[in-house]
Amino acid sequence: MDEKNREFLDSMSEQDKEVVEQVTQAINNDDAETATLLFQTHSWLASLIDVPCFAFDSPAIVTAASRGNREMVDVLLEHGADINAKSQWWAGGFGVLHHDHHDLSRYLIDRGAHVDPHAAAALGMIELLAKMVEEDPSVVNRRGPDGQVPLHFAKEREIIDFLLAHGADIDMRDIDHNGTPAQWAVNSPEKCRYLVERGAETDIFMACMLDDDDMVHRILETDPNALQAQVGKGDFTSGDSDGGHIYEYTIGTAARPLFLAQRLKRHKVMETMLKYSSTEQKFLLACLQADTATAHSILSGHPNIVASLQPLDESLIVDAAGDIRLDAVRAMLEVGFHVDARRSDRSPTALHAAAIRGNHEIVKYLLSQGASVDAKNEFGGTPLGSCIWGSMYIQDPSGDYAAVAESLIEAGVKLPDQAVGSGDVKKVLTKHGVPDGSSNQG
Repeated sequence: MDEKNREFLDSMSEQDKEVVEQVTQAINNDDAETATLLFQTHSWLASLIDVPCFAFDSPAIVTAASRGNREMVDVLLEHGADINAKSQWWAGGFGVLHHDHHDLSRYLIDRGAHVDPHAAAALGMIELLAKMVEEDPSVVNRRGPDGQVPLHFAKEREIIDFLLAHGADIDMRDIDHNGTPAQWAVNSPEKCRYLVERGAETDIFMACMLDDDDMVHRILETDPNALQAQVGKGDFTSGDSDGGHIYEYTIGTAARPLFLAQRLKRHKVMETMLKYSSTEQKFLLACLQADTATAHSILSGHPNIVASLQPLDESLIVDAAGDIRLDAVRAMLEVGFHVDARRSDRSPTALHAAAIRGNHEIVKYLLSQGASVDAKNEFGGTPLGSCIWGSMYIQDPSGDYAAVAESLIEAGVKLPDQAVGSGDVKKVLTKHGVPDGSSNQG
């Protein structure tokens, strides 16, 4: 939000600020009925309708379109929203057509939304795109939302071929997340594979996501150190941006090739990777797979291997707990992993990870092994805070959040100031003397 709008909102009365908060909440909650009522009751709200006060400095119309909410879009347009307003995101603004709700996009175009090269590429509008390129050939590499180019948005082979034939850079990286079109498409295998066929750069993570054993082999033959790659490090960072590489969102923070292959059950890829793996990597994989025979065999030949592990390595116990793998958690503790191991001082522990899923069995086991109930995660929350949050927002159907809360309280965790969480968790907290409340725990 620019300084002028911020100063204007700051100058409002508390009563008017409350109205703005109510309409903002209604829009965020897709509550078109409440939004309509507020606009009708407070006509002055229409003058603020295009203020970019939503996530990523977006105006209301872009937020509604990103959610695919046609009803809310109509409410906003009825009260004067600019259909061509864009977010003020520093790396490149998003408009109402820069999302995956294509039926809504067609409707918005009929309502007057401007089609830029990125939207035309996403929507497969080849004739319009061709006209744009004829008028200005540089549009094939024009920066748009997040600093992406049209090839990041293209989905159909015809559009990809057209863009490449007219000079699109197949490996052009966006500004915010430093990802190529193929890297952005790792969860869209058909597009990703086609871009590779057309000559896009590959990497070890892409090969793993595509379950392409031949690609893995070629990469490791050229560079065996590719197995040391980590999302968030080296080539897989966002460069000058603090947005994080695109793989942090599509694959996972701190992901590493061998363990990604294990998580995705890419068995043939994993076998190939093991041929190039270090003893340490083989040991860690055995622990993740709860292959205690192999883990102990390696340990007997390398008795100091656990002591030599880095925090990132030992934090695999957190991943195992989060994946509800008691066998792997048990195997790691048996060979000497620290029960409270984590990537950094403010990262979650295995107890946090189990609590957020409501897994009572793992929580009980970790507590029996001395796990700390006082450890804080990056939000300052204890494992009980993770349990509370998980009971409200994760709601794992296999979880027993009330039992987890009970066990954590029995283990001596500090009680919150107010009883919040799911109904069952609140009952446990109030039973232990915590006053009822409604604020969230981290």
